[in-house]
Amino acid sequence: MTKPRVGRPFRVPFVRACLVIRGGGEPFRALIVNMSVLGGYVASDEPSKIGQTLRLRFTVPGNVLESEAIGAVVWVNPKQEHAVHSLPAGFGFRFLGLDALTRRRIEGVVREYLSRFPESDEP
Repeated sequence: MTKPRVGRPFRVPFVRACLVIRGGGEPFRALIVNMSVLGGYVASDEPSKIGQTLRLRFTVPGNVLESEAIGAVVWVNPKQEHAVHSLPAGFGFRFLGLDALTRRRIEGVVREYLSRFPESDEP
């Protein structure tokens, strides 16, 4: 068995409450559904636009300190009438600013997940 490389952009389930702050807009609560060191997906009914810059505040499992990251919306998933087999309404984001400590925390989550599911074929 090979040891997974955490530095690769593995996306893993990461269900955590977060606060989303968009420039000039009111902050709103949402739910991060998955994450990697490159970005992730936020479930939210709040309208978002591709290219919109935002700040995310969240905690990483095993840490009581809040992490904050700058990101940009890279795709939007509108609310669907029959969303049984798809992600909930929300948006995908790419990190634009991720400090070293937050990156290590996310890498820890990825490492822990991959140690439990080593046969993940996630790109």
